[in-house]
Amino acid sequence: MTLPAWSKRAALLVGAVACLVSAALLAVLAADVAAWRTALPADDVRYRIDPEQEGLWAPELRAPWLRAGTLLGVRDDVVFRGAVQALRLARLDDPIVSDPETAVLRNVAHVLLQGVATDDDDPSRASRAAGLVGVLGLARLVTETQDREVLLGSTIANLRAALELDPSNDEAKYNLELALQRARGLDVPEAAGGRNAAPGGQGVKGAGAGDPGGGY
Repeated sequence: MTLPAWSKRAALLVGAVACLVSAALLAVLAADVAAWRTALPADDVRYRIDPEQEGLWAPELRAPWLRAGTLLGVRDDVVFRGAVQALRLARLDDPIVSDPETAVLRNVAHVLLQGVATDDDDPSRASRAAGLVGVLGLARLVTETQDREVLLGSTIANLRAALELDPSNDEAKYNLELALQRARGLDVPEAAGGRNAAPGGQGVKGAGAGDPGGGY
């Protein structure tokens, strides 16, 4: 059956419009991909200058619904960066937690980091997150007086998990040694503290520290 001339022209017009729409969407998607690629390193620099700056790693996208970030696979990177920033804002270097907001920030950082440690498919990044959960535990030991054995056991478990994920995580090794020293000081049984480690280290390493975008 032969289509009439007007039907052929209509079909060609529809096809041309579809091609134009597709081209426009691809152009917008390409722009959003470029925005993500620019935003991550640029905002890493901004973070180093001002860790408390808001709106980092959240570029303005022309079409967020196209999910250019998902296409690039940057979601896990952004989640980890946000968790590290939350830990930095929690001020682990301050031994006195009198500000309720700081306590809330520490809880937020714990939840975010635990999520990365559990769900991230990148062993190195998951290890870093688990190690920082351990750092949070060591910081809590300075201020909390109840259930210290339970807290220390959990801290040691997180640091060991970090090393299982990435045996080259030197910060986790250092902090595990420190945690085991404290376990011996509290007479925590091996079931909580596990195998002994060589003494060493005099402070927490990596506390809120890692620069997003580098070293993980």
